[in-house]
Amino acid sequence: MKTKVHQTAEFGDLVVTAFDSAAQCSTDPAEVSRLARQMVMHVLRHARSTFASPPDWTHLGGRYPAAGMED
Repeated sequence: MKTKVHQTAEFGDLVVTAFDSAAQCSTDPAEVSRLARQMVMHVLRHARSTFASPPDWTHLGGRYPAAGMED
């Protein structure tokens, strides 16, 4: 079973964590930088797709999530 945890973090904390993780995979500074960038971009892309939903509920096929929300 896979558990997803959503946390709020400072952007700097994300960057530091990415560089720390990348530094465990390589000693080449250019490779560490590349890996860290990939990790940060992956997290940001995932966050954008997870938290950015249109305000008009079109992501639910035009259906409202609960009764009483219609205008």
